[in-house]
Amino acid sequence: MNSTTSLQSCEARFDPFSDKVVLVAPKRSKRPNGSPASSGDRKLQSPPPAVSSACPPDCPGGHEDLTPPAVYVCPESAALNAPGWTIRVVPNKFSCFSRAGSNLHYELPGGLRGIEDPAGACEVVFETEHHKHPIHSRSPEEMAFCIRAIVNRYQTARLDPQARFWYGFKNLGKAAGGTIDHEHWQLYTFSFVPPAIQERYERAAQYFNRTGRSLYGDRFAAEVASGERIVAASPHFLTFVPFAAGMPYQIRIVPKRHTADFSRMTGDQLIDFGVSLRDAVARLCGVIPDLAFNIELHTAAFEHASAPWFCWHLEIVPRITTLAGVELGLNVMVNPVLPEEAASKLRAVSVG
Repeated sequence: MNSTTSLQSCEARFDPFSDKVVLVAPKRSKRPNGSPASSGDRKLQSPPPAVSSACPPDCPGGHEDLTPPAVYVCPESAALNAPGWTIRVVPNKFSCFSRAGSNLHYELPGGLRGIEDPAGACEVVFETEHHKHPIHSRSPEEMAFCIRAIVNRYQTARLDPQARFWYGFKNLGKAAGGTIDHEHWQLYTFSFVPPAIQERYERAAQYFNRTGRSLYGDRFAAEVASGERIVAASPHFLTFVPFAAGMPYQIRIVPKRHTADFSRMTGDQLIDFGVSLRDAVARLCGVIPDLAFNIELHTAAFEHASAPWFCWHLEIVPRITTLAGVELGLNVMVNPVLPEEAASKLRAVSVG
């Protein structure tokens, strides 16, 4: 942070990975009806206790007959379509893609492009058999089960010759786009690389070709050297608030061992990653109870799985502020909380 920056000054910060602009504007938190979570005097607390409850009869998370047949369960000795599982993965009934898609590219007059019947897959990972069992209350073993399931589905997806790109995400809470209360991940397999992702790859590759170093590795090292935005560090992972965080209290988790492919984690790294994710969510819940958030798992497109210029990472994006005219019209984010202030508050939360 610039040494002249105060909690009342404003900055335009440019994301080094995408060049996206973020207006960091603490004054915005003082607006009438502004987000209470962005208030500088917010009191910290321990993460709320877990609340377990029976799964409602209309929830697909706990009733195998309400979903398509499972493609994976953990433990693997459990039946695919009967009780007894800890993690259960099923095809999404409302998929954006077709597993046997024709994937026919077309172009209309005027250069309008499209893909008819795009190939791909959408899967749902029910990450716990309990209807209410939030991440921050889970054991390292429970977290590891979920991460292993996601790795398994990634490795299965890349066997499809039409698959080029894979993306894992989680929406928790209605403000974050969640449609059911039972906690779950969604896994998308694309037959194309989304243009916004391709632009990030090109930016990273250009940096590598110019310097011989990874943009991701250099920026992560700079975060360690600065320390201002560091939230936590474990044996294998670093947790911090990005310099150009678009949302208040946004968190990024990155591996200390630079690799483009998240499935290359060792057993110890996988467990450590699960604990790092759990503790990051616990810190967020200590600052913002009843938090709605998105989790984004970014690993390289299959064709770039060994790229030296990319490093996989995970983002946790709290949905505190509402996207309005500037964000939607200009693709410029407005963040009312300084990332350095957010990191300080998150560090101060005690996690067990």
